[in-house]
Amino acid sequence: MKKNREIEEIIQFVREHPESTVSRRIYRETLGEAPAQINPVILRQLQDKLEIADEFTIEGYNYLIR
Repeated sequence: MKKNREIEEIIQFVREHPESTVSRRIYRETLGEAPAQINPVILRQLQDKLEIADEFTIEGYNYLIR
């Protein structure tokens, strides 16, 4: 439950701030690159990768977005 809520918060942040340094870091570390444009497909890929990430990664990203 907590992990799902935290993932949703990360996705919401990158959706609202796609060009921020934090968002670009999350893209690079999770997807391997920072995409030129953010679209629903990219956000879904990000969510899929975050769902299999360990809890320390998720907590770290949540710390960055706050």
